[in-house]
Amino acid sequence: MPPKLAFDVDYWLPDPRLDGLVSGYHRYAIEPAAGERHRDVFFPGWANMRFHVAGEHWRVRLGDDSFDVPRTALFGPTSKAGYSEGASGIVVGAGITPLGWYRLNRGDAVGFADRIAPLAELIGSEAAPLATAAAAPREDIKARFDTIFLRLLDQPRSDEARVAQVHRYLMDPGQGGVAEMAARLGLSHRTLNRVARAAFGFGPKLLVRRARFLRSLMALRGASASTWASRIESSYYDHSHFNRDAQEFLGMSPGEFMRLPKPLNDASARLRMQILGAPAQALLHPRLTEPARASKGSAGRHTDGDSVRPLDS
Repeated sequence: MPPKLAFDVDYWLPDPRLDGLVSGYHRYAIEPAAGERHRDVFFPGWANMRFHVAGEHWRVRLGDDSFDVPRTALFGPTSKAGYSEGASGIVVGAGITPLGWYRLNRGDAVGFADRIAPLAELIGSEAAPLATAAAAPREDIKARFDTIFLRLLDQPRSDEARVAQVHRYLMDPGQGGVAEMAARLGLSHRTLNRVARAAFGFGPKLLVRRARFLRSLMALRGASASTWASRIESSYYDHSHFNRDAQEFLGMSPGEFMRLPKPLNDASARLRMQILGAPAQALLHPRLTEPARASKGSAGRHTDGDSVRPLDS
């Protein structure tokens, strides 16, 4: 039986003016049993800014690389699941979409792909006010983040339409491969590759495969293993093809991943679906021009185990 763990998970929708640029705000507060370390997992996804506002340091493994996470950190876009290990603490964060990255910074996302680095490497002195906002009382975090991100992301770039087109294509379960993407979007292969690496962090072929894999993985959650073959996307040749992708993106088989104790990941997926609209950040649809999703509510919280009041800010 896994060690007893107390935790809170909070998610907030950003200001509607940030829709399509910031995927959401989150706050994790965890308290493992005395003397225990907490281990959990992040799905492959887009970039995140994360602030360790209380507790001891933590480590995250991405594929073969391990990182001591800075207090004020940038998690670049990832093609690998992130396996974390830490003690008690509070982490607050903001997810940045590919379009948000493209607008925020002129540097290509590929330079931060599958990396964890000090946030100042990306935004310099702007990292400090975000860290201060993350350390605010829980009820103030969203408003403070909104104020800063509205300022940081208020200047569109002239060629953002291409980024949005690529993103919409990736979210379509019926999409084909890279050649079809280039043809449907009216882009040369060279331009498509440049846009993908600049805003998304990876080449278009890997992005198509990652999106397909994550949609299929989410379809398996809570399902009997005997039904898995009928739940994965039809573009997989067979179940062994899906298993090979699982080894690449998760570092283990789908069955091993499903059996892995990951209470924070499971709670986050449920709450993200309820509040933000998809169980994984990389599956959120770009919505820059659509109305705010007020009908879903603007905030949500999951609490499990004993109280985490000693950690609360």
